[in-house]
Amino acid sequence: MKAYYSTKYGGPEFAFYGDLPDSIAKPGEVLVRIEAVSINPVDYKVMSGALRIVTGLKFPKIFGTDFAGIVKEITDGVTDFKKGDRIYGSATIIFGKHGALAELISVLPQKIRLIPEGMSFKEAASLPVAALTALNGIRRCKVKENSKVLINGATGGVGHFAVQIAKDLGAQVIASCSSENAELAQQLGAEKVINYMNEELRNEGSDFDAIMDAYGKMNYTTIIKLLKKGGIYASTLFFPPAQIKAAITKILYGKIMTSANMRAKSEDYEEIERLWREKKLIPLIDSTFSLSKCGDAFYHAEHGKPRGKVVVTV
Repeated sequence: MKAYYSTKYGGPEFAFYGDLPDSIAKPGEVLVRIEAVSINPVDYKVMSGALRIVTGLKFPKIFGTDFAGIVKEITDGVTDFKKGDRIYGSATIIFGKHGALAELISVLPQKIRLIPEGMSFKEAASLPVAALTALNGIRRCKVKENSKVLINGATGGVGHFAVQIAKDLGAQVIASCSSENAELAQQLGAEKVINYMNEELRNEGSDFDAIMDAYGKMNYTTIIKLLKKGGIYASTLFFPPAQIKAAITKILYGKIMTSANMRAKSEDYEEIERLWREKKLIPLIDSTFSLSKCGDAFYHAEHGKPRGKVVVTV
């Protein structure tokens, strides 16, 4: 099978498009023919070796977390899917397991879902990590009707979903993004747009109920200034050492800092599928690359400041 894989950790210079042995489904697994894969920050972090403690040292290594495709084969014990089903899901790339940037992937049935009728492969592949991260982040911010919410990185992969989810809940959504993306943020549902590159953000009032930091790199002083007492800040880059800062912040300022991590329970998928069916959650596809041009896709996803998601077709 054709695949995009690495021979060692590093950048795209250590990754190649070429032939690898076909994936084979073990008992209890489903073999999927991949149609589309989306690129998330976790994917280029895996490529760099930043997560090697869980991704392991086995090479060659195939990248790619989110995917959509067609069931090619089921094995004994699989009852929820059949050959020919259109499915989507998220691969677990740990301890030597392969990702989805290949013609085939073998996965557990718990990792996939039927694609809703009318949804394209590219749309489906764009959803799992980014949309579920946005959904959980907005939930952890306890956003509700009339909440005043700041979405930082509002037009990126996670951010553009977060804006739409918060808007559906009836929140007052303020978007932080580049001036070039201001119109897009408003189209997504933001009532006001702030340029994150200047002092405008710091000059906002101290009355935000919540901040969803989809970019993950907001200035701490700015966070404390913007949140009201009891307000919640959720970040996509909230790692264990930050828990100490979170505890201190709660004691000194009465403000909460937490993570906006991906949660992938059935009810979470059902929620994003409902929002999509009701046209309240529209995946924004920034650009599409072929599998043979994965190096370009990774570079654009990491350095090109994409609006929405970067997708690879197989």
